[in-house]
Amino acid sequence: MASSASVASCYRQVGDHWECVTPGAFCPAAAHGLYGYSESGAKYQCVQDGSYWRWKPAGSSSGSNPEPSPKPTPKATPTPKPSPKPTTTPGGKPAKAKCSRAYLPLPDPRCTPGTRNPAVTQATIRTTICSPGFDAKTAPTASYLSALKVRQIAEYGYPDRRPARYQEDHLIPLLLGGSPKSVKNLWPEPAWKVKGRSAADKNAVERRLWKAVCAGDVPLARAQKAIAKDWRTAVRQAGL
Repeated sequence: MASSASVASCYRQVGDHWECVTPGAFCPAAAHGLYGYSESGAKYQCVQDGSYWRWKPAGSSSGSNPEPSPKPTPKATPTPKPSPKPTTTPGGKPAKAKCSRAYLPLPDPRCTPGTRNPAVTQATIRTTICSPGFDAKTAPTASYLSALKVRQIAEYGYPDRRPARYQEDHLIPLLLGGSPKSVKNLWPEPAWKVKGRSAADKNAVERRLWKAVCAGDVPLARAQKAIAKDWRTAVRQAGL
């Protein structure tokens, strides 16, 4: 289409197009996406060029451009935050266990040294551990023990992570005045035999020491110390 404009900068809108455009020049907002014609009759389109809109040859998003488009100021690259430490090694193996299984069938003494219930002393045994149902009254909730068991199974690095394969054991039992909820007195004891010993064997030792303490045959502190050190030798260490 021929243009009737006399100068290249007239930007005159005619219907749905503009006439007398300046090739490569900035175009007004009202012309965005529309076509226009230069004084020579060449067809142009107002297209986006970076952050600006310019008249460029129709059908081309680049075309000739007498003036380089100013580049937007690049945004500063944020400093990357350090990635959290992985729970596995680069080879995909589980991270090193926090507690050692080398002491089985005993717990790792660094993780589970055993702690006492301050309410249970030699002077209070008649109203505490020697009173029927004391251990049941002081026992933690099943939900507490279940959650702790899952966490400690991982801390001990057991290959078998099924909770049903372990029982959350009080190293110093509640019957002998052990702390009910302290993580230093609880650990995931395997339900299977380890080195010929099982959880049932430890339970039998606990009952024997409890009877001896309540009968006055063994002082409470001696029984607690013996079973916390090694339940396999606790009966002998207690003097029974």
